[in-house]
Amino acid sequence: MKFWAKGAALLGIAALLSLLPLGSSARAELLGHGGFVKGVAVSPDGSRALTASFDYTVIFWDLQEQKALEVLDAHQASVNAVALLPDGRAVSASDDGTLRVWDAEAGREVGVLEGHAGKVQGLAVSADGTKAASAGWDGSVRLWDLQALEPLGVFEGHQSTVNAVAFSPSGEQLLSAGFDMTLRTWRVGDGTQLGEVSGGAVGFTSAAWLPDGRHAVTTQVDGSVRLWDLEAGIEVAELGSHPEASAFALAVSPDGRRAASAGTDRVIRLWDLEARGPAAVLDGHLAPVWSLAFFDDGRKLISGGADEVARVWDLEQGKEIGVSVASGARSLRELAAVDPTLQRGAEVFRKCSVCHDVQPGISRRAGPTLHGVFGRPAGAVADYNYSPALTDTDIVWTAETISQLFDEGPDVMTPGTKMPIQRIPDSADRAALMRYLEAVTR
Repeated sequence: MKFWAKGAALLGIAALLSLLPLGSSARAELLGHGGFVKGVAVSPDGSRALTASFDYTVIFWDLQEQKALEVLDAHQASVNAVALLPDGRAVSASDDGTLRVWDAEAGREVGVLEGHAGKVQGLAVSADGTKAASAGWDGSVRLWDLQALEPLGVFEGHQSTVNAVAFSPSGEQLLSAGFDMTLRTWRVGDGTQLGEVSGGAVGFTSAAWLPDGRHAVTTQVDGSVRLWDLEAGIEVAELGSHPEASAFALAVSPDGRRAASAGTDRVIRLWDLEARGPAAVLDGHLAPVWSLAFFDDGRKLISGGADEVARVWDLEQGKEIGVSVASGARSLRELAAVDPTLQRGAEVFRKCSVCHDVQPGISRRAGPTLHGVFGRPAGAVADYNYSPALTDTDIVWTAETISQLFDEGPDVMTPGTKMPIQRIPDSADRAALMRYLEAVTR
């Protein structure tokens, strides 16, 4: 969850982990976002991941250590999709109508691509990393040059929101999927529409090519998961569905043998594309699942959900992958034995060290250090780039004002801030949070 700065989330994941017994395992949750995790991507070697969130940020992860490396914070609205390029750069697409290109390792923005007249919902990158395609709520598909950082073309034809776009394996065609209940294929070279397939009475939410360059898998608002022959323009099979739910996340394994889908029923469904039927169900998210990506040659999967975490799955074992936790500081655990409220406080903000440090000095994270926060005026940490909503206020951070921020929400207490609407309505949880902050920030 985010607070007093450009975006904040609470702190102390390292301290939280120190509460666990030595040698124990944590769940495979990538913790740090303060909103739905709407997009995920993994590097080809499986060592790095990106997650995109409703909290306006992209987080760059060491996937093997399940540790945040950088918070990429420049978008002005929800970030819906991300991709990693072969050269190590990253691309993100947002409700602010832009695509942004990043040097992820350095944690800095290197370019902004503008042109959509509304939210950008879908994003794809060509296999060679030279081009990106975006799907917009303005009904257009746009093509971008990722070397020159400039537009290449606009593909128009959809009659409503375009939710997804994908490059064919050869990179010569684009596939787009829209709420207008159509799938469309386009020639990348000149933007000519090559084909159109009707999905029936409901809109498409996602689409992915198979490696053969002829077939595609889709999800739709009614929860159905279907296989299509794009050359023939026909539906080949309905693989199955998410009963009484909508499906909007989709991924296909690199070998084309499996697909994964997810949606409002909170589970991930695996599909056997050769047998054209269900293969397995992965259950672990606590809220709808928004995004999926295979990696490690299809043996692993990463998923992002409305429960504000990304989860890593071992598909051969059918379960989440845990991380080995080496406990360092024992002081907090000892404190917890004296004051059990500390443990609840840690649970309330365990995802938030991604954005805040509790040590003195300049922090490289998205939010300023919280060291010495109690009694400090808002917007007062030197060399931190605050938003005007924080620098122009007379708020002083105390247990009462911080608690008020989470009771009312930042949109009420600090109007004009870019902080997402995050609240802690439970007064006991707010009190536990304040107790924990008092213990670790002084």
